[in-house]
Amino acid sequence: MDATLVAGWEALCQQLAPAFTRPTFVTFLHIATGWVLCRSRPTVTNLVCTIGASLLGHVAKHWTVYERFFYRAAWSLEEVSRLLLVRVIAPLVQDQAVEQVIDLKIDDSTCGRCGKHVAYAAYFKDASASNVLKTVVHWAHNWVIGCAAMRPKRWPSRVLGLPVWFTLYRKPKDCDRKHPFQTRQQIAAEMILRTREALPDWTIRVAADGQYATKVVAKAASGIGSNLVSRIRSDAALYALPPRRKRHKRGRRPKKGKRLPTPKRLAQRKNGWKTVEALVYGKRVKRRVLSIVCLWYHVCKGQPIKLLIVRDPTGQQADDYMFCTDPSVRDAEVIERFAARWPIEETIHDGKQLGGFEQVQGWCPRTVVRQAPMAMIVQTLVKVWYLRHGVKATSAQPKGTDWSADKDHSSYLDMLATLRKAIWTHRINMKSLPWQRVRELWKTLQFTLCAAA
Repeated sequence: MDATLVAGWEALCQQLAPAFTRPTFVTFLHIATGWVLCRSRPTVTNLVCTIGASLLGHVAKHWTVYERFFYRAAWSLEEVSRLLLVRVIAPLVQDQAVEQVIDLKIDDSTCGRCGKHVAYAAYFKDASASNVLKTVVHWAHNWVIGCAAMRPKRWPSRVLGLPVWFTLYRKPKDCDRKHPFQTRQQIAAEMILRTREALPDWTIRVAADGQYATKVVAKAASGIGSNLVSRIRSDAALYALPPRRKRHKRGRRPKKGKRLPTPKRLAQRKNGWKTVEALVYGKRVKRRVLSIVCLWYHVCKGQPIKLLIVRDPTGQQADDYMFCTDPSVRDAEVIERFAARWPIEETIHDGKQLGGFEQVQGWCPRTVVRQAPMAMIVQTLVKVWYLRHGVKATSAQPKGTDWSADKDHSSYLDMLATLRKAIWTHRINMKSLPWQRVRELWKTLQFTLCAAA
């Protein structure tokens, strides 16, 4: 069983082979597997020590080969992301759903770094540590991340995030002719366009926070069946749909109707509210909604939008203001898709806490752009492997304790533990290995366990 699980992991990594040369792919397979097994900071030194003398039937290479993989080897992160989407994520989504729909969630996050010579590092606001009374600014990198979200058949109430696009935001002083300056919104729009180019026959449904509710993102998300769900400003300038032009009347057709009250003023209405039931954060809840089809001319020009004012009947939460660029989308679906942005927050959290997303040590420009995203690529590969192979292998599942309750779904840590157990069981087979090989594996395992402590 463990050999089958490990073969499934190698076959999944093989889907990304066209992005590398043959020797470089073997290096990538070693790094990805070592990244899974490493329990400490994923530096090249720790990865080499975790890999040991041999790994998955391949002889380990010199340690300098693994360093050159990030700053010299000929491979493109954009091509790896495209293959990850087309050959790994899309087939999984097709198996789990009937329609060809990609739910793309976009957000950005800072990753703290040390050292003034680290390429592209600058002072950025840490949104997770800042609040109304205090703004935290730290020396960091700022990554814009695109995440494909899906509901597995095994856990229909849970939304699983699969990171696929990774772009480092650079301040103007770090840009040049080869890499012109782009805002975070322009980077997000480029991710949407790349997704549509990679999957031209699929519907792209985008969900992002309010800072991405801009012209460039709304334009990129427009298309047949594609739309954007995001927050709208409480003081947004809204207009009614343009009135019908009277017959035989001369002059230009009006682009917009009369000015409407702001969303905050519209929320004071007494009439027009209705109750809907939506799946929010894994629970079925009831919400009062006020839906209005109008124009947000500043962002979407003449394209009608659906404004949705969402109110908690219990009064525990403040009113929320959302919009969708497709007015035909159901009210409950808008609420569910906006709430389904949470998996990208979990993805970033798991990448930092368990994958070493902000613990890499590279400082030169090419290494900075390539090394940190490897933590997210490995995360997607682990999740897809678990849904395809690991979830079926009960013998490889991590054992719980007598006092811990059973989970209704597996966390990313559980998925990592399952794959780690399968790989270690496959590597350490006392009955079929000579004593010298056992000593080499014990040295590798001892390093891994001590690093975990």
